[in-house]
Amino acid sequence: MNSIPEDLRRRIEAHGATVVEAREIDHATQYRIARGPEEAKLNVYHTGKVLEGGPESGLKALLRDWRLSHATVGTDETVRTAARPVPNATPRIGTDEAGKGEYLGPLVVAGTRVLGVEKDLELREIGVRDSKTLGLRQAPGMAAEIVRTLGPENIRVISLAPREYEARRAAAGGNVNRLLAELNAEIVNELKDEVEVAVVDAFGEKARSYLEPRVPGGLRLEVRPRAEDDAAVAAASILARARYLEEMDILSERVGFELPRGSTHVLEAARRVVRERGEEGLAEVAKTHFSITQQVLETTDDSDGGNS
Repeated sequence: MNSIPEDLRRRIEAHGATVVEAREIDHATQYRIARGPEEAKLNVYHTGKVLEGGPESGLKALLRDWRLSHATVGTDETVRTAARPVPNATPRIGTDEAGKGEYLGPLVVAGTRVLGVEKDLELREIGVRDSKTLGLRQAPGMAAEIVRTLGPENIRVISLAPREYEARRAAAGGNVNRLLAELNAEIVNELKDEVEVAVVDAFGEKARSYLEPRVPGGLRLEVRPRAEDDAAVAAASILARARYLEEMDILSERVGFELPRGSTHVLEAARRVVRERGEEGLAEVAKTHFSITQQVLETTDDSDGGNS
């Protein structure tokens, strides 16, 4: 049986998650990991490769953060050429999101309009790729390059701060994927001129059915996982991540300390926000419908000796 790397196991335990099951699959051991109602799968391959699976959640994001922090080890050329998009002459829109699985910070959806192979190749030349493969501070610089390459008229970014996110999620029946469909459709409708297809990185099993009624007739819709192999989607991924990081800087200034990006150390940071600014302060910086909110508030109550 392939063991979970020790530092990853420590991270899992430190964030209140446990391994509840392990089984052998082809070329790997698959672990089922749980934290409250959240579950994720972790495949540890004979080669040492580690890959997370399951529905998008803070727990899955925690595993992904660990994998990506280790995947960048190697030569610059290896990182630069990984998952490079294939040149594409089709005039199209690409969309992607950031922040869906992160407890702290906004939900951001971005879209780009790429009109032909020349712009596609220019994006390739500046190295666009899935933003999850970029270092934390690479995204803003690359986002600026994307804006210069495509022009602001070919870019749309929607950022929902936590309070607005919660209000719009509630209006969407409490369904985050329905909300994502609305935001993606808003962008597609704004950028629809002169394009033939909209390429959307799949944000859930029902993404297509949620999107189809909202997309203009005559525009072909392509919804698939790992769509960042398309330069338009990869560029959108980077723009979304850059805006997420920018908004996190603003929220950090508001609370008076640096909020963690991603999904590590969020429990400690959220407890501090509650101690210093109360539950209203937490609602300013966190997606409070996440199950971790209960842990934050319970732990904060305990630290206060049960007094409020």
